[in-house]
Amino acid sequence: IGLTDADVGPAYRLVLVGSRQVSLTRAQVAALPQQSAVLPIACVEGWSVAATWSGVRLTDLARLAGVNHPGGALVESIERKGSFRTADLSAAQVNDPRSMLALRVNDADLPRDHGYPARTVIPAAPGVHNTKWVNKITFTEQA
Repeated sequence: IGLTDADVGPAYRLVLVGSRQVSLTRAQVAALPQQSAVLPIACVEGWSVAATWSGVRLTDLARLAGVNHPGGALVESIERKGSFRTADLSAAQVNDPRSMLALRVNDADLPRDHGYPARTVIPAAPGVHNTKWVNKITFTEQA
């Protein structure tokens, strides 16, 4: 996947873009109000698994970026190559109260293979649209 320890280590930053830009360390993201939800990840290869995901609601991250009524979001990964390094989320997906930037799964930090330091978990979205290794989210305001 082309990630280095520097990409996911202490130098990691999550950049939120809206009417203002905010840069957060993983510890700062972890200090924000957290939610948990039991949600499945369904892979296009035919498997599905439910897990307890914990993280920050996308709507809370949008507000930090100065977007009070999200109209959508572009999620970007640290991953340098790959067909699914970005995902365009609809307003309904961003505003679903279960949609989150997950830091933990089943009460443990995300494993690196599953998106550490942070990944999106979007209800009813195919697994490939639950972006791993997220480092930037650009929110738009509803028209």
